[in-house]
Amino acid sequence: MNLNLADTITKAEKLFTPQFGNHKTFHYAISPASIIFLGDHTHYNDGILISAAVNKYSWAAVRKRADNSVNLYRKNTDKLLSFSLSEIEKVNEAEGFKMIIGITAILKNENLLTSGFDCIFDSSVPQWLGLGGLASQQMAVIAGLKKAFDFKESLQDLIKYVRTNELKLIGKISNIANYYTIAYGKKSKLILTDLRSREFKSLPLGENEYKIVICNTGEEIDHVENICNERIEECEVGVKGLRLYIWGIKNLRDVQLDFLMRHLHMIPRKIFARVLYNVTERIRAEEAVKFFKQKKIKDFGTLITKSHGSLSLDYEISNDKLDFIVTQSGNLKGVAGSKMISCSPLRSTFHLVETNRVENFVNQIRKIYFDKFNEDLETHILNIADGVKVISRRQLNSL
Repeated sequence: MNLNLADTITKAEKLFTPQFGNHKTFHYAISPASIIFLGDHTHYNDGILISAAVNKYSWAAVRKRADNSVNLYRKNTDKLLSFSLSEIEKVNEAEGFKMIIGITAILKNENLLTSGFDCIFDSSVPQWLGLGGLASQQMAVIAGLKKAFDFKESLQDLIKYVRTNELKLIGKISNIANYYTIAYGKKSKLILTDLRSREFKSLPLGENEYKIVICNTGEEIDHVENICNERIEECEVGVKGLRLYIWGIKNLRDVQLDFLMRHLHMIPRKIFARVLYNVTERIRAEEAVKFFKQKKIKDFGTLITKSHGSLSLDYEISNDKLDFIVTQSGNLKGVAGSKMISCSPLRSTFHLVETNRVENFVNQIRKIYFDKFNEDLETHILNIADGVKVISRRQLNSL
């Protein structure tokens, strides 16, 4: 643990005392965000996903109470919400508190919360990280509650509760791989998640050899969750159609590319394109695992860029600006792969870039973008980070 963690806990203390009288015996959880490299939009078909935890964080400071009172304070809105745990069903889900109210209600119904609690929570995860940011907030809260109440369930067991909560909030676009990544992420390593077997493992990327560069156009996407949920419905239509020709398939995880191509004309063209993305994305994830075993990181990067091409052509969720950034990035030195960030409310891309080439890449891509669109391109440099951390006030003294 580093000095930065100690600094963030000290800031939490300064908020905790004026809200709740003192900061004794509270537990602090800090949770990274996550980003999907390959396999996005296959999670509702038992997909194989490759992802990473990144150094943008949410945090929660939690203290168990002796009574039934629940007191929630959100830093960025400067709002306090208080209610009795026994009457949580009557609480209006005020903006900014929906996520934690939902988690609290689920844990109460599972008989895991034996009393009320005090909690301050906040997030500095930017909007352009999309679903990886919402997952970060939920994991910070659930990890803080686990420590404060000494839940016997593992963090992996508790993920099912935050997943249930997220499904209620945003629907089937909720991606459980984000939670595994945040829970078990490791510095300089990616996480491979197989959603059929519910198994996950680390993939070494190389110590400090690569960074992730975000390019944010700033262009907003209205109701992005509706667009992504529409793609889910289209894939479900595709599965129903393919079941007429192949018996026993559960979902698109069971569909092979050669079979799909033989039935090109059996399902509507648009539905076929959505299915084609899902099937080829699974193949790309499977190929990526082989490249990691062979330490062929640049070949892995090529698959990331191909994934963007399929998101743009087959899934139709990109646009000209994002396609331009990805194409131009492929011509710059040190860029292993580039791709849009899926289900983000802001049109953004991410790029896996050799560390010693990052500064040149940022300068070049911003100039290229400005010359084309006469607009500034916002860029951010991220590191691959460790997963969620939980620490008590007593442990802080040893940092």
